[in-house]
Amino acid sequence: MTGKNENINYKPMVVLSAMFMGIVGSGFVSKDNASVQNVPSLTQQKMEMKHLVDNSVSIKAGDISAVQTIISTVLKDKVPAMATPVLIHQENLTSVYQIADYQVKLEFFDINSTKEQEIFVSVQKAHNASSTKDEKMLLTAVKEEVASGDLENDLIATYKLKVNVYDDEKPVITLTQDEDTLEEGEEFNASDYVVSVTDNVDGDITYDIESDVDMEEAGTYTVTYRAKDRAGNESSASLTVYVEEKEEPVVENTAMPGSRAVGSFAGASSILDAALSQVGIGQDCTSLVSNALASQGIYFHGYPSQYLSLGSVISADQAQPGDILYYANGGTGSSHIAIYAGNGQAVHGGWKGNQTVVGSAYVGSGPVFIRLNK
Repeated sequence: MTGKNENINYKPMVVLSAMFMGIVGSGFVSKDNASVQNVPSLTQQKMEMKHLVDNSVSIKAGDISAVQTIISTVLKDKVPAMATPVLIHQENLTSVYQIADYQVKLEFFDINSTKEQEIFVSVQKAHNASSTKDEKMLLTAVKEEVASGDLENDLIATYKLKVNVYDDEKPVITLTQDEDTLEEGEEFNASDYVVSVTDNVDGDITYDIESDVDMEEAGTYTVTYRAKDRAGNESSASLTVYVEEKEEPVVENTAMPGSRAVGSFAGASSILDAALSQVGIGQDCTSLVSNALASQGIYFHGYPSQYLSLGSVISADQAQPGDILYYANGGTGSSHIAIYAGNGQAVHGGWKGNQTVVGSAYVGSGPVFIRLNK
């Protein structure tokens, strides 16, 4: 036997020992001890580990069942098909779930961010499934050689997963109604018809309005509301607006039965001028009218009802300034006579302390319009 010395390289063994000690020191939990001892941050350990799993999952934004899809992809057939993940801790983009006998930690996963995300899924076999909800998640990363081992031995595995979060749901536009009928000249504000514009991911979002409603012209108009979420999904809603012609106020026809249309009286404007010149004079109603008629050579004085004999009864819509107004009840329980001034106004004598004033033509029982004969 020779005394030749062989050069033995112990370096690999030292490396393996160091790796083993690093694994133990990094926080593996023994079956007899459920506490974490100096667990290094998962982020630090991910810096050291190699590529573990290269897989991708497509899920819909905002869909909470996506968690089930991610966990099922990683655990595959290690949990019953009907097992449901239960959230036990969540902070920012990190969440921890309990499912069957496993604790699963998702990092950098945003269920509402519509993009491709590279997330990390860490899995640990739970020692006591009934009590782990009250304990912190016991997770750490291991090298590829260890992570590919059997989870039944309490080993911890970390998986890198590509998740494509997509959003194909359109925003929802809710209006108070889909049609409305308005009258010319009324106020119209298209935004008053909007109840809400919401998106399943973005929440309340802004919207645009397309409207050519012209409240000064009768017609049928369409208002279109449009909304677009951050994922590019668009939706629209419509409001039909019917603008109707404004109805002119109907003047009550207080003419006596048998009234007929007659021509205008040539001196009507002069009669009105004569009546207006008496405003402020103290006199009764018959004196006012008689003085106004005298300006045109018509000399008559009598009781109010007797002035009906001076002309023909006409309808209210035929009345002109200078016509005579007769009231069976002028508002004080007795008959009354006045001169029409137009625009619903009249010159009254014997008014408010026997004064001559300009006031509404529609008082008491309402006027009977008399057109003087030519």
